[in-house]
Amino acid sequence: MATKGLMSKRIPTLLGVFILIAGLVAGVILVNKKTGFESKAGPSESPKNLKISNLSATTFSVSWSTDIPLTGLIKFSEDPVKITTPGGDVRDQISGTSQSYNNHTVNISGLSASKTYYFLVVSGSGTFDDNGKPFQVRTATQAIAPPEDIIFGKVVRDTGDPVNGGIVFLEAEGGQTLSTITQTDGTWRLNLANSRDKDGKILTYDPEKTLLSIFVQAGNTGTATALTDTSKDQPVPDIVMGKNQSFVDTGRLLSGIEDIPPVQTGEGFQLEVSQLTLSDQLEATSSVKILNPATNGEIIATDKPELRGKAPAGTVIKLTLNSVEMTQVVQADNDGNWKWTPPQKLDPGQHTLTVEFTDSANQIQRIVRTFTVLLSNLPAFTATPSATPTGLIGISPTPTAVTLTPAMPATQSAVLVPSGELTTTFGLALLGILMLLIGSLSKKWLK
Repeated sequence: MATKGLMSKRIPTLLGVFILIAGLVAGVILVNKKTGFESKAGPSESPKNLKISNLSATTFSVSWSTDIPLTGLIKFSEDPVKITTPGGDVRDQISGTSQSYNNHTVNISGLSASKTYYFLVVSGSGTFDDNGKPFQVRTATQAIAPPEDIIFGKVVRDTGDPVNGGIVFLEAEGGQTLSTITQTDGTWRLNLANSRDKDGKILTYDPEKTLLSIFVQAGNTGTATALTDTSKDQPVPDIVMGKNQSFVDTGRLLSGIEDIPPVQTGEGFQLEVSQLTLSDQLEATSSVKILNPATNGEIIATDKPELRGKAPAGTVIKLTLNSVEMTQVVQADNDGNWKWTPPQKLDPGQHTLTVEFTDSANQIQRIVRTFTVLLSNLPAFTATPSATPTGLIGISPTPTAVTLTPAMPATQSAVLVPSGELTTTFGLALLGILMLLIGSLSKKWLK
């Protein structure tokens, strides 16, 4: 009986010690594991196709897309350490309520000229940055605004139904990107006079001949591209989702580059040996080069390759992917680089890239390059997918569009504060201490 009484006295104390130790161990595991207790964005919340546009002395816009409808906003500041000022979606600012969308676009205004601003993207429950640091954009210098030049158009499905909430990106030749969002009837409008050149100055353009490149991102509805000029921008002919359209008059193209018949190809897009030989000879002596794909027949392990090369600064180049009948016009930057990532994925198989330009003798020249898309998990050089033929100004460190999807090489990491469940730890620990006290008191009561 004495032994039993002694054990009865010890049981509460031993139980308390056990609970205390179990609480501490469980707490440490929960804090370190974080699974199931932390709030973090899943893959479907990751912003994709992030682009900066409408850059001026006092404004900039940020646009992105998500796999599923989500709420979205950005937080911005002049201080990279304290980024707290919110900026909501343009539709939310009109309605006064936060809604979920596949396409997101935020307009920030009231900024100071020639200032660097930092921002984070809040998508759903996650906050995203640029590889561990805030995105940054620098506003342009102050300038006298030219008279308005409103251009407009409409985006429709192939059924003729209007596309609501599609983001329209537009670049005038030599200019930075402008953007807007389509209304419920599919219409859109932009002030072309707001265009800035690559140096941030007011863009000078021909009101009748300047080429305009248009890309439409409409979430799950898809994408569309269109090529027009300033003689056909009031209105721009209807842009149909899923199509690559050209409204430029046959026989003329910007800066003397004319539309000429596509390169003749044989079955399976195989080029004649003589054509390739002439093309190779031209490239060897020309100032315009194709760097990617570097050689004919090169295998590329991505369905969204970056087509890039070199040319004298300011050279206007027409790029044609004959396999998908996609055409784009780009301009070599100040360093002589040109590049373009097709806005749509390329099918596996062989493709033909035709590069057309005007040489120093004012003659149209053409370089042809074949390559094969072979989807693979192997690493390959790929572009950050971009909706436009030239880099989008503002995202550090280089003026290129940024994509935030984990599946692409140029991945931006989600910065979410790790969260453990300390409440459970403290609760169990306090319960253990309480049991120790009860055990200690019980000794006195049983004496």
